Amino acid sequence: MLAPVGMKKLGLKKTIGLILAFGLLFSGCNYNYHTGLQLEAEGRFEEANIEFHRAYTRSPGNEKYKDAFHRTAQKTTEDMLIRYEQYVKEKKYAIAFRRLEQARTLSPNHPRIDLELRKWYRILIAGKLDLVQIKSLNNQIPLTDQIVLTVRINSPNVIRRLEAPVDYQTGTFYVEDILYDPPQDLLMMYSLNSIGVKLINNSTESERFMRFVDFKTPVLIEVRGDLKGNDKGLMAVERFYPVALLNQSNNGDFWYPSRGIRYALLLDETEIKVSSSANRIEFLPHMLYINKKERRYFLDFGNLQLSQKKTGGAWSYRRLIDHKRLYLKELQKIILLNTYFFYREGGYPYVVK
Repeated sequence: MLAPVGMKKLGLKKTIGLILAFGLLFSGCNYNYHTGLQLEAEGRFEEANIEFHRAYTRSPGNEKYKDAFHRTAQKTTEDMLIRYEQYVKEKKYAIAFRRLEQARTLSPNHPRIDLELRKWYRILIAGKLDLVQIKSLNNQIPLTDQIVLTVRINSPNVIRRLEAPVDYQTGTFYVEDILYDPPQDLLMMYSLNSIGVKLINNSTESERFMRFVDFKTPVLIEVRGDLKGNDKGLMAVERFYPVALLNQSNNGDFWYPSRGIRYALLLDETEIKVSSSANRIEFLPHMLYINKKERRYFLDFGNLQLSQKKTGGAWSYRRLIDHKRLYLKELQKIILLNTYFFYREGGYPYVVK
């Protein structure tokens, strides 16, 4: 039985459409492939690899595209590793680590990349911030589009500040950092810089920081000794929290932070003993947990509190030691942070020397 003329025309249109679709697909692959060849000839291997990848993903059965992709992936990896080494020398650790991660994506079984990845350590700096004895902030903060309560942390890079936004519901704050093959002395340079609000203007895409308390950069003048580590397997950080010892070194009174603080540390096997020109140590974390096998460090600043007794007046500051440690339970709800809340070598309290 013959098909109606209309049905024949409809079938013809579908066939033409399929032919055009395949034509556009293969012409696109071919364009990406030839663009990749041109970029490769110019020594622009990373860009060439992107074009070959586009061609290969559109036509995975094409061996020519596959070979070109893998060939430039190797060249791109070597180029990335050269730049990675340069960034490490310049102490541009964040950029260096991103380059290494990109290189691993291209060459997941590269032995040198695996070796370098073992030298990188991730650091979590976290705690809780409460605003107490404050009548109102409305008439103290300029009108702006966004207001973000923020804790700023000094890092081993003296010109770089880490910013940890405060969660308005839980009061918790955290920020992650990354270091290359760090000695213990380098970990001792994390300290509180300031606490305040970040004021963001959406229309001008500008922002400024309004400080409530300001320690600037406390100067570490000396680190002596060493921390004793015994790998007893994974331990949850909540299992070691020496409340009595921490309370002995915690004044508990509100004070007005001063600038120009100088401090020295004695790493006394199981404790970090601090002497400071301010005779207080609340500008430092109060616990350090070390997990070298997983290359994780957790610097716990504890429960910080700010007070302003008089509207528009100066802000005072203290740390509250609470055996319940409820802020830790809130932080543990963040799945991406879970690996930080286990230690192996030990938990080390900061105490007054």
